[in-house]
Amino acid sequence: MNLRPARTAIAVLLTSTLLLAGCDDSGDDGDKKGGSTPLGNSSSDASQPSAAPSTGSGPSTDGGADSGSLDKDSFFETIIGAQQDAGSYRSKATTSTAGIKMVLDSEVTYDGDKILGHSKSASSSPQQIESVISAGVIYLRGDGLGTPAGKWLKLDPNDPDNAGNPLAGLAAVSDPEVALRAMGELDSLKLDGAETIDGVKASHYRAVMVTANYTKELGLPAAVSKFLPAKLPFDIWVDEDNRPVKFRISFKIEGTSSESEQTFYDYGTDVDVTVPKDADTITYAELDKG
Repeated sequence: MNLRPARTAIAVLLTSTLLLAGCDDSGDDGDKKGGSTPLGNSSSDASQPSAAPSTGSGPSTDGGADSGSLDKDSFFETIIGAQQDAGSYRSKATTSTAGIKMVLDSEVTYDGDKILGHSKSASSSPQQIESVISAGVIYLRGDGLGTPAGKWLKLDPNDPDNAGNPLAGLAAVSDPEVALRAMGELDSLKLDGAETIDGVKASHYRAVMVTANYTKELGLPAAVSKFLPAKLPFDIWVDEDNRPVKFRISFKIEGTSSESEQTFYDYGTDVDVTVPKDADTITYAELDKG
């Protein structure tokens, strides 16, 4: 696989993992069957904290020293666990890269400890993309994938034919345990105060994640590791139940700046996701042969 779609996939993996839904996805296949504008960010190089202004006030701490604050060593485990306890949620993600804005609406529920989710780009987005995640398998359809009309691209991380395919990591990251290993521990965590987000009282945290585990845990080709920033700053707001309410990240890769923001809402809502039938899918190996 050439590295152009790989870089797009890596950028999306960074965002999708941190957005906790595993549903912010892309399928730029520009050198295979007629390309299109990439869905997500362009990826690599971030060392400064996110430049988002703080509108709240309150205590700050590294490692959760204050009462009620979260600990950096268990931060991801805590907030992912809180989402699982809620059972379901909806979200809206907006990503801007080089002046191109994409909006993705998602709904997620849990089937045991696995994500069952559906995402679709807004009609105003320049690239139309849709995904379904079920039992660790991701299904994609939309612009730039090169799939036959009406067919979903099926990506199973356990399929040997997907070995070395960066897009397979999109499915792998939908497993909360894999996501936790990929994200590892935070380099730093700072409680920046209390704010109200869309009517919800939330604690604003500024954090920096270390990305060293990404290539190993997500099965990415070693060659693409050089595109990953060593550290990735982000801002996240969590409610009183430690559930994410808002997430914001910005970084630069090979001179291209990207910004992503996602809001989470409707926790505990009824979510109905239809999984594509096998007859309506095509594998990456079949697509590659075509």
